[in-house]
Amino acid sequence: MPSLLNGGLDDISPLWWGFCLGLTAAIDLKGVQNARYVDADDETEDSYLPGDYGFDPFNLYPLDKEGQERMQLAEIKHGRLSMIAVTGFAIQEYVSGLGVVDETPIFFKPFVLGPN
Repeated sequence: MPSLLNGGLDDISPLWWGFCLGLTAAIDLKGVQNARYVDADDETEDSYLPGDYGFDPFNLYPLDKEGQERMQLAEIKHGRLSMIAVTGFAIQEYVSGLGVVDETPIFFKPFVLGPN
């Protein structure tokens, strides 16, 4: 299992890393392009939200302003919490010498076991 500190990430194909870097760069460039487009049209600042690509296939984003602000705040809080969790996993892996999947297998198994 690839882990952050045990060298397991070295086993992943360089083509995959290149694909990941290319996809990330394309998404980042699209965000820069979106920001420049809004600036060029002299629209109000409220019309552009960084990272908002309009992808909401299940229509979960609220229509009212208060709901939108609550959803944006929740997204920021959850993102920060996940960064803290990943840092905690890396520290746990460093201290124990085991990968997180091996250290805490209960989090990586299905709740309901089906037929073999």
